[in-house]
Amino acid sequence: MSSTPDPTAGVVVSGGTTRVETADLVAAAATVLEAALHVEAAVDESRRAYGLVSGLVDVPPSSVRWVDAMAGCYGTLGPGTSSWAPVPPEVVTARSALLDETVAYTDALVLAREVLLGLFDRLRKAAGIYEEGESGAEGFVSWLAGVPGLGIGVVLAAGAYDVGKGIGAGQGVQPGRLLTGSGAYHDEVVRGTSAIIGIGAAGRGLGGLGGWFRGATVQDAAGALRDVSQSYRRLFEPGVVTTELTGTDLPDGFDKPVARSAEDLLSGIDVVYGTGNDLPDSVVSVEKYVDDDQRATWVVTVPGTQLGNPTTPFSMTSNFDLVQGEHADSTAHVLEAMRQAGIPAGEEVVLVGHSQGGMVAMAVAAAATGTAAAAGTVPRYDVRQVLTAGAPVGLAALPSGVRATHVEIEQEGVSQLDGADNPVGPDRVTVRADLDLPGVPGANGKVPHGVPFHVEVLGRAREVGQPGLVDNLDALEKAVSGERVEARYFRGALDPLPVAPP
Repeated sequence: MSSTPDPTAGVVVSGGTTRVETADLVAAAATVLEAALHVEAAVDESRRAYGLVSGLVDVPPSSVRWVDAMAGCYGTLGPGTSSWAPVPPEVVTARSALLDETVAYTDALVLAREVLLGLFDRLRKAAGIYEEGESGAEGFVSWLAGVPGLGIGVVLAAGAYDVGKGIGAGQGVQPGRLLTGSGAYHDEVVRGTSAIIGIGAAGRGLGGLGGWFRGATVQDAAGALRDVSQSYRRLFEPGVVTTELTGTDLPDGFDKPVARSAEDLLSGIDVVYGTGNDLPDSVVSVEKYVDDDQRATWVVTVPGTQLGNPTTPFSMTSNFDLVQGEHADSTAHVLEAMRQAGIPAGEEVVLVGHSQGGMVAMAVAAAATGTAAAAGTVPRYDVRQVLTAGAPVGLAALPSGVRATHVEIEQEGVSQLDGADNPVGPDRVTVRADLDLPGVPGANGKVPHGVPFHVEVLGRAREVGQPGLVDNLDALEKAVSGERVEARYFRGALDPLPVAPP
């Protein structure tokens, strides 16, 4: 009996609703595993019974009644006895029926065992438990990856080894494996490297190895790198210019497809990236959906870093600001787009973002519903949900009551740049996929940071049935269940200073 491919292979879901606690899921998984072991024992007994009836195994030494259909006779065997007689037809028929029933019973037990083991596996995934722990060697490599100064070497060595594996498997040279091959160690490498970069960050001031002992963080490293990028940022005006694109500003025939699912919402990010169309860079879309009860939901879709344009607010400087928890140019652009779109304070807002766009979505949600909005420094919006893909959001906080769903892939490299696991809570769910495990649809030598990889992972994660994820996806899909009555597009840019500063 061949088993079907498991769509949840390599996918783990953590966080979410308290309706089912993680401890309860773990306990349920243990119960299911125990049941599977009992069924396994029953399978063994059923196979043994089949062997006894069919004569495929030895008959016990004590006297038993037995039938030999091949010889067409039956008898009683015991110490010093031997008697034979023709086999009555009804005995042959009964024996054949018994064998058929035994086979059917065994098949049913095998199927039950597979179902139970599959349920056990999914309960573990729903509890956020990864498929397999590290071996001793892998644990040692993880430790090495976190040692400041050694992490980059670990990445290069693991990547080169994976490239070699691809060549040995006849897949040719796949440069993407240089990054994906070290996916298991990215968090450790980021933390270790940050300890070096962050030594020079403000507030450390110990110099040399002292920064390590004081615990230089990823935020410290981002601060140091931000200081470097500031020399370029100072060539532009402090503010961001946000302009709505209308009419001929948009490509001929351009129309962002209506979203009906969480996967559609993620796919919409590629539309604002300009994938498959001629939309300019640095564009944020703002859409309004209205349901049958005339309740409105606004969907704001935010792209990631745009390195091809020197005037974009989605710059590396914004990345460094966001990691530090500071107000970034890209955050300012999205808030201004929401203001120009006329989103009322009391209507639901859903924020969707990829890569830097995911960090921006988290920052906007926190600012528009938290203390910044209360202080009047940013407009107040009723942000209810955030959906991110491939975004390093482990250091970002959200006000209570804002749902967040994060989709991450271990081999992509970007979502690990915060060096931290995402917080676990009743409103935050993380879908994490490992594309290197057996039976998992791999990345085929590509770095799986693109939006389609995350759309595919989210679709497979549905099959886990984790309650928190189910709740979040249901809420997202309810938000876009109505008619889309408005779709607007806003481009952000930095204005160069007329005279470069000294």
